[in-house]
Amino acid sequence: MKKKAGMIAAMLVTAVVLTGCGDKNKEFLKDIKASDYVTLGNYMGIEASAKAPSVAEGQVAYDIEQQYLTPHMLTKEEAGRAVQEGDIVNIDFVGYQDGVAFPGGTGQGYNLTIGSGQFIAGFEDGLIGVEIGEQVSLDLTFPDPYEGNPDLSGAPVVFDVTVNGILPELTDEFVKTLGITSCQTVQELEDWVYSLRYQEAQAEFSNEVEMILSDKILAGCSFKREMPEGLVNRYQQSITASMTMRANSYGMQLADFMQMQGYDEAGYRAEFQKAAVEMAQRYVMYQAIADTEGLMPTEEEVQQEIDSMVTIYGFASEEELLQQESRENISEDLMRKNVVAFLIDNGNIQQTETIVD
Repeated sequence: MKKKAGMIAAMLVTAVVLTGCGDKNKEFLKDIKASDYVTLGNYMGIEASAKAPSVAEGQVAYDIEQQYLTPHMLTKEEAGRAVQEGDIVNIDFVGYQDGVAFPGGTGQGYNLTIGSGQFIAGFEDGLIGVEIGEQVSLDLTFPDPYEGNPDLSGAPVVFDVTVNGILPELTDEFVKTLGITSCQTVQELEDWVYSLRYQEAQAEFSNEVEMILSDKILAGCSFKREMPEGLVNRYQQSITASMTMRANSYGMQLADFMQMQGYDEAGYRAEFQKAAVEMAQRYVMYQAIADTEGLMPTEEEVQQEIDSMVTIYGFASEEELLQQESRENISEDLMRKNVVAFLIDNGNIQQTETIVD
């Protein structure tokens, strides 16, 4: 629970207590003059260090295997043969010691390359010749010593294994069946998947740098009055919706999910309120920098962003997009992107080989 509560605490930052009068009608940044709310400190040359974007060794092969090969694994009729050396088989397995399933010895939908030596001696060899859909019992013995679990060192065990299917061979012909227009060969698919993963890594790097820069700049700001009530309420609704989606992804209601993090309803709603105030301060700070440096997006740029979002996210039309996301929100986020790019260009940014604490 402590670890999970720490995750929530990191996201819901306690805001500075301010004095002044809010305004329910000021819901968007366009409704206010940022300099009426904040006096900026220094925001040029700010230092930030984060792990350089990279793609882990083996990640591309893993992604292709999971996303493209596994969904097309061969049935018994399609394969027309039993398991052979070099096959990638999809298996379910349970390991028993003295008739009792032991911890770490169970897996479902696991992809195993026969001959890779990934499992203990005899496991992979024991699957050669097994038909798809067939279950076998393998009488094996763990090596001694066994560093993965010393309690199993030298122990006789039984693995019940079901072969669910054999993954297809990754060939140019197979790639052409996937329907990815830009990928007609194995190399093109590997390059494409690498590019997607690298873009994710770049986004993570940029997000980390943004938080470091904005935290430092925010700490140097002086706020003259409370954030507008309407603005805070909008951000609080956004935070609540985001956390509700996270709870739902675990099959839970928000209240139950937050209770696992150590918050009762009054507690998490108070934290959401604090986070909303801090979010409002951060965006007002961005707005003040944009006003000072001339970084506000033009109407043409906002329209280009909307057109791009329609294409990227597959909306049928601009109208459909704007039913889910307001033009004002899109404009504010584009302003934030402009400011962050400016701060990075004018900051002292270091890329490290490891994660910076």
